Amino acid sequence: MVILYALILAGAVVRWEPRYHPKTGSIIWGGDGRLILQHLCHLNCLVFLTRTSTVGLTGLPQPNPKCVDQQHLPVTFGNALRFVMGRGFPPHACGDLIYSGHVGCTLICMAVLHRHGFLRNKIAATLVWTVAFIGIYFTISCRSHYSVDVMLAFYF
Repeated sequence: MVILYALILAGAVVRWEPRYHPKTGSIIWGGDGRLILQHLCHLNCLVFLTRTSTVGLTGLPQPNPKCVDQQHLPVTFGNALRFVMGRGFPPHACGDLIYSGHVGCTLICMAVLHRHGFLRNKIAATLVWTVAFIGIYFTISCRSHYSVDVMLAFYF
């Protein structure tokens, strides 16, 4: 995900201001860097809002063995807050599964890259899609999410 966000941010910086071809006077790159960042922020906002709603409304057993023992203990809000936030940075949460925010953000990056023409080159497109699918595979393989969480991220 970091690689994909870095590609988008680098592309937005390069395309921030329109550049003109000296002989023809035509615009090169279009100067749509602000629009790229706007699309990225809007789509991220939508993913975070829908993911927050689905996490609050659903619950699945934890696929990560570290969290299984924690699921059956009666806890107060303060205990839960200390469990998530009191163990250092980054926070380690158990149970916020549906849908996968990692996959949702990866797919947002791919949509922005595709929409703004970063994937016109076939080799670059193949490389970036490979990175995206490897990241999605690792999300499942490290037992952070079930496969249904990943599929629902594609849907949302």
